[in-house]
Amino acid sequence: MNEVLTAIKNRRTIRRFKPDPVGEEKIKMILEAGRWAPSFSNLQPWKFIVTKDQNLKNQLDKVSRESVLHLGINEAPVVIVVCVDRRIDPLHAIEAGAAATQNMALAGHSLGLGVGWIGVWGTKAEAAIQKLFQLPETTRVVSLLPVGNPDESPKGDRRPLGEFIQFR
Repeated sequence: MNEVLTAIKNRRTIRRFKPDPVGEEKIKMILEAGRWAPSFSNLQPWKFIVTKDQNLKNQLDKVSRESVLHLGINEAPVVIVVCVDRRIDPLHAIEAGAAATQNMALAGHSLGLGVGWIGVWGTKAEAAIQKLFQLPETTRVVSLLPVGNPDESPKGDRRPLGEFIQFR
């Protein structure tokens, strides 16, 4: 199997992290992967907010715990907030943000890091995060990505491929 398919198959959402710092070069590579995600008409409507500030991470954890699975936000040395600007792409921005999230999660995995994927779009947590970062209402928060050295190795399980396929 090629390395891309292997990374896709082996990536897992990580919710427990070691306290070790993550190097700036690895963070830049993860962000670069997000930048190269596909988007409708190449509009690239995303914005990535990177925080290492423990106070901000504590606030993110607090506002997230009421409506989404928030595990890993406090523990991870870095959290990336994936946002999109609906003014740039009012119809497909959310999909672009999800594609950027997936690219960054795969890049982190390929670098030996653990990355969580906390979807917040459309939840009470999203509104609270918009307020926390003073984002305009046209900027939507798609996901939070806690990033760090993993302190767990979850196993993957998938339903059989035949359950998803129809040939006509």
